[in-house]
Amino acid sequence: MTLGPMHSSAGNAALISLSATNPCHLYDLATALHALSRLSRYYSGYPGWRLHPPAAFPLHVHSGRTLVTYGLLRLSPAIRPSSPRLFRWQDAGFDRAVAHDLTSDGAAMLHALPGQAQATFTAARARGTKTVLNHASGPVRQQLELTAEEYSRVGLDHRDYHTFDASYFRQEEQEYALADWHCVASSVVRQQLVQCGVSPTRIWTVPYAAAPHLFHPPRTRENRDEHQIVFAGQYTLRKGLRIAFSAIEEVRATHPVTFALYGRRSPEAESTLARVASKPWVRLNGPLPQPRLAEVFRHAGMLVLPSWEEAFGLVVVQALACGLPCIVSDRVGASDLIIHRQNGSIFPAGDAAAMALEIAWWIENRRRFQTPPHTWASSAERLVTLTEAALKTPSP
Repeated sequence: MTLGPMHSSAGNAALISLSATNPCHLYDLATALHALSRLSRYYSGYPGWRLHPPAAFPLHVHSGRTLVTYGLLRLSPAIRPSSPRLFRWQDAGFDRAVAHDLTSDGAAMLHALPGQAQATFTAARARGTKTVLNHASGPVRQQLELTAEEYSRVGLDHRDYHTFDASYFRQEEQEYALADWHCVASSVVRQQLVQCGVSPTRIWTVPYAAAPHLFHPPRTRENRDEHQIVFAGQYTLRKGLRIAFSAIEEVRATHPVTFALYGRRSPEAESTLARVASKPWVRLNGPLPQPRLAEVFRHAGMLVLPSWEEAFGLVVVQALACGLPCIVSDRVGASDLIIHRQNGSIFPAGDAAAMALEIAWWIENRRRFQTPPHTWASSAERLVTLTEAALKTPSP
């Protein structure tokens, strides 16, 4: 007979464990839960010396395959396995390692990411631990459907630019079946899961936040270039850059704006970038470390994110924390945090004219910006509330 874990800490409060190969949003959430004394363990595929966790943080590291994967990625693609194959291998090994490490975990709930949860959830359920599939993105099939038209517009087949095969979708189905609940960061992904057949009563929404020691407003408004528009993220067709270039060019007929982009270039977007690369008002920059990106946000006039599909868009909450209005499409998950024409604007995805209208409005009304605070602490408190409520109700 397998005994279940002791789901309590001081005061009989339910504890939560989280698992992720890389330090994505779950690590920030874990540190906030730790501050509330509600974290049982954080299982990491990332080496501990790179995380710099707080004192007494319950870190369990399984980074062997992660170190091998990133070491091999430094080699030429001609002499190593493909990147998708490496990451699948990394995630599978991490999943099995966490499953073996659950023996003495006292968590009442365990969160894991899609693609690395099958063995973990199987072991957790055998011990009586409730499982939560924590989605950093929407269901893959939904992502592909939402971006297919944009790929077709530039003469590409979106199926040539994703790495998901039949085995991935089989694993996805098995992980969904093993999940007691699902946790998402936005109503966008919540609706996508509902369309995939997940009951709304099994979906929790817990938005992401920004690190306050990095992302905060400038000391004075005079430091800003009100006419500089910025974009941060990978240069892909999914991000809607074609729409952004069209909208900003329309705005330039009446306002001398510039457009600075920061991120990694993707081959699929080269034809789109080639059309604007020589324009003096466009600056195509590489990716920046987080501290430098925060400085960019503190000096810019606004952020744009016109994505065709975006589960959340962490740059939005980071920019808001720096006092930057955000102009986003209605397919961006972080639009949940946008109060129209108070801290940004929302426009229909693909509508360049509507996007241009909102950019122009913010140029003329910049000083109206106000945004309510949102922190990882508030996200952690929300997760604790949802967890406690779920544990008091029958299993879904």
